[in-house]
Amino acid sequence: MELTWTFTPKVVQQNKTAILEEQEAYLANLESISEQYLAEVETYKNYSAAEKLIAGKPIKPKLPEMIYERLILDEQVIANEHIKIDGFNKKSDNADFTAEIVLSGFEIETKFEKNKDNAAFFYDVMYKCPVSVSIYDKEGKMYLDEVVENTTLHKTTPKRDSSDELKKYWIDNELAFTQELEKTSYNSALSKGANFINDALGYREKSESIKINTAKGKKITYPELDRAIEIVQRALISFGDGTDQDSMDKLKEVTQIWENELLEKNVKDKKARINKKVATGIHWNCVLIYSILNDFEKAKNHLNELKLIGRGPSGTSAEKFMKNFKARKR
Repeated sequence: MELTWTFTPKVVQQNKTAILEEQEAYLANLESISEQYLAEVETYKNYSAAEKLIAGKPIKPKLPEMIYERLILDEQVIANEHIKIDGFNKKSDNADFTAEIVLSGFEIETKFEKNKDNAAFFYDVMYKCPVSVSIYDKEGKMYLDEVVENTTLHKTTPKRDSSDELKKYWIDNELAFTQELEKTSYNSALSKGANFINDALGYREKSESIKINTAKGKKITYPELDRAIEIVQRALISFGDGTDQDSMDKLKEVTQIWENELLEKNVKDKKARINKKVATGIHWNCVLIYSILNDFEKAKNHLNELKLIGRGPSGTSAEKFMKNFKARKR
């Protein structure tokens, strides 16, 4: 199907405001400490010699240090760098869709000291960098809203010969280790989010094969299912951009054939004409073709039937196909 859809890439760093507020609070604290010290110095200058002797000279305070300065991302730049959708044109405004990646923020949860055979000591650092994605049109209608990553991840430090050497390594390298891990975590989160969006919405300008099931048995024939395959093949050859009415009518005819066959479904009897295996294939077919017809209510009904039958892989693949077409539907 030839599409000329456009999209605007967008990245949101949710913790950006918190980071800026943290930095402002830190700078305000430094300023307050400095002002207090200068005031004490000024007061000391006005003391008499006896008062100076009693009070003592003001001690210059040791200013607090931030553990590290957390990254603030240039959201517009990284959105343009990372988010690409095969077959879609990028547009800065008034696009058909907005493809958005939301980064909740990087956080180290904890670390545990581990060792291998009491000879190689290292820290297992546990951290999170959650990422979610959404796709919505210019009217704000949501087509995709998914959490891509929200699990605890692990990163190990270089190994050292003893626990004491490991502790010294961490004291000397905590800042550099944390900054590098934060940078790579954001890059990984952005890649995961961008790939998820492209898998959901993107398409390449080439033919894409889809699996349509029929059935066969030693003593049972399925002439209507075989006929349905032939009709689908003819319909999809001339389907084009989905506006060919004859193709649409053929696909609707096919779904009626499958619906009629499912009336004989008996998933508890392996010898039944439309047993569990055959029913799974027909429900799969219905999810695909109803999705292509943009009848997502019926597609979802058959998806639910797949899940009830207990065909996990088939249900997952069919659901992904349905979501892809739903995201493309304007």
